[in-house]
Parts: sequence; C-alpha cells; structure tokens
Amino acid sequence: MGLSQLKATAATAADEVPATGVWFFPDAPAGAVVDTIVAAEAAGIDEVWLGDEGPARDPFGLLAAAAGATTTVGLGIAVTNPYLRHPAVTASSALTVQELSGGRMRLGFGAGGDLALGPAGLHRHHPLADVRRAVRIARAVSRGEATDGYVPVTHAVAPAPLPLYIGARGEQLNRLASEAADGVFVGGVPFSLLGRTLGWARSTRPVAAAVFVNAVFDTEAAESARAQLVWVLRDSPTGTQRDLGLDPGDLQRAADQLAAGDDGPARKLIDDDILDDLVLYGTPEVVGRELARRLRPHRPDTIGLSVLTADPKAAVPLVAKVLTAARKAWILP
Repeated sequence: MGLSQLKATAATAADEVPATGVWFFPDAPAGAVVDTIVAAEAAGIDEVWLGDEGPARDPFGLLAAAAGATTTVGLGIAVTNPYLRHPAVTASSALTVQELSGGRMRLGFGAGGDLALGPAGLHRHHPLADVRRAVRIARAVSRGEATDGYVPVTHAVAPAPLPLYIGARGEQLNRLASEAADGVFVGGVPFSLLGRTLGWARSTRPVAAAVFVNAVFDTEAAESARAQLVWVLRDSPTGTQRDLGLDPGDLQRAADQLAAGDDGPARKLIDDDILDDLVLYGTPEVVGRELARRLRPHRPDTIGLSVLTADPKAAVPLVAKVLTAARKAWILP
C-alpha cells in the first residue's frame, strides 16, 4: 500500500481508532506521579487513570495537581469505592478536578477490595447495591439535584457534566454499568472472557468501554507477573476463577504464601496458558500489534496498559511505543 493510500485508510478509519491510556496505582512519590501524567500527555497518550488504594496517596489530590500542569490528557479514577468516602464527597472531589481541568475528569466506582478497605477495618456487604447508590448520588451531585442520601448545599461545587464509570469483572456490576453509568472500566479480565464481560456491560444500552491490559517486555518481568497475577485472580469473580481451572481456596493459599515471601505456590498455580490469557509479552511493537489484534473485535473506546512499577514515569516511553504500534495495527490489521 502506498503512502497516499495509507493516509486515506487512516482518515477513513480515524473515527474507529480508540483513545489510548495508561493506568497505575499512585505508589510513587506525589511529585513523580504528577510528572508521569505530564510525561504521558507529552508522549501523546490520551488518558491517565489512577487507582485508589484507600489510605494511601490520594488520587484526587494528584489529579488536581496534574490538572494544572497539563492541558489535554484525560484524567480518571479507576476505581474508588463507596465506603471510605461518602459518594457525595467523592463526587465533589471529582467535580473539583473537573473544574480545574476544564472538563477532563472521569470518575470510576467499584466494589472495593481488601487492599483499600482492610486497613480501615471495613468490609463490603452489599457491593451491587452500594455501587448503585454511589453512582446515583454522584450523578445527583454533578447535576445539583437532591436524591436519597444527598441534599444540595449553597456552597457546593458548581454542577458540571461528570462521566461516571464502573470498574468490575463480574456480571452484576457490569450489567449495572450498562444500566446506570456512562462507561465501564475493564482491567484484569482474561482475553478469553473479555467478549462475555463486555457483553454484560452493553446489555441494556451501549456505554463507553475502557479496556486495560497487563504487558511486560522481558522474561524476568514475565516471571514476576506470573506470581503477582495471584492477587488479581484472588479478587476475581468465582466464575472467572473456575473458567480458568483455578480453585478459590488454592488461590487464597497461594496469595497468603506470597504475602509471606514464598512465591513458589503462585508460580506453580499460574501456568503458561493463564499467563498468556492475562499478560502480553514481547517488544513494544509486538505487544502493540497483539494488543490491537486481541481487542479490535470488541470495539473498545479506550485501550491502554496497566503499569505495575515503582517508577511509572520511566515506563511512559515504552507504553507510548506500544500504543503507537497498536493504533497503526488498528488501521492496518
């Protein structure tokens, strides 16, 4: 195909090419997290999403700081929970970032896990109902409306459009996203189960789908990821565990031993097939092409990489190479 044909093909397919993103936990020092978001924008990445680890670095404060240091990159939380903050406070924090960023904020809710809730001694008892309530209240706050659990006040942050996402791997919360949210944030879902998961998220009405996957670029990192996948799979729905041939009890025991410093049981449990179903491996160009091949049939609105590293800024150039390769492969599969 000649250059003129390539340009024509790219122009025709431009509306179909998804946005690109990077997701990470704010484990690095606060200034480094903000620098990472600035670097991502400079590298041409469209969206940056931060996880919420509960009593740790506050993702809303970090995104507020990043809002003033950037101009175009989308800023998201994926995901916070309905327990550690009242949903009205969470929505107000998000709207503050929305105001500072000129409309670039996205807010994601999830059921919450032990990583965030455990240190505060909290437990999720009715996650579906609690996430539904959180989305309803956040929606009311963003519109300046009253609802059960929230009454607008004169000093409230100004109402503004605030895209609300639900981050989940299971059926009920993904169906709730299709019913009540603006989008779904999907991470840590095996490629073999992605079609089913997005089907749930689109079952009532189509919503924006942001799909983020794990990637590594050398053998040592792949072996490290093998053991760490136990954490992801332990918190996955029981149906997902069984679809992968894993016993929930075995996963819990392997996670307990990993926490104690023994990664042997985790490495034994996560075989090569499971690793391949959850992690992309190779050079950035290879990972990018594979990312496009595996995700293109599902028509996501955003594709991105999950970055698990103590130095996320150092990972930005590699992530940018992967996403550039993915966009090219999307146009010319």
